Amino acid sequence: MVKEKSTQVYECSICGKEYNYKRDAENCEERDKEKKEMENIERADKFTITENHLKLLKKMYVDWDDCEFGAPQINPKRPYGNSDVLNDIAKILGIKKTKENVEDYDKEEASEYSDKNEYLNELEWCEEIYRKFNKLHKEMQIVLQICLCLGKFEIGNYIKGETYDSLSWKKSGETNQKGVELK
Repeated sequence: MVKEKSTQVYECSICGKEYNYKRDAENCEERDKEKKEMENIERADKFTITENHLKLLKKMYVDWDDCEFGAPQINPKRPYGNSDVLNDIAKILGIKKTKENVEDYDKEEASEYSDKNEYLNELEWCEEIYRKFNKLHKEMQIVLQICLCLGKFEIGNYIKGETYDSLSWKKSGETNQKGVELK
């Protein structure tokens, strides 16, 4: 929770940075929370691949990066084909904008449109959907690593065989090199 230090000075409770406006401090806290969540995804040693992950993986746009020796890459600007990543994710997952999942829905403004979908499509996704899609997109790093390590694309629970080895992913229930079952 943001702490008010004195008149018009607010402090982010996570990083300690001071702001003149409470909303700026709250935004900083949100960014810091999101950053920590994303870092936790990168360090995961257990992970569940879902149907949604595989749907996104099938639509990833593979490109070639000529840097150094060159290598295939997922296009960072258009990972799913277009530069509108959130709407690409929604389309791939079959999620349509509704008045419940967008920001700033205005009933009066919506009534001015003959096509309500046209109005909805102009609005931004609500914060909850934005975070959900962003997290799912970030998880694709692990999904791709697991699939490449195992040479298969399957829904299921996975675990790293060795904590600091991102190439040691195994499907839960398989055994590691010592014959110990991974759970």
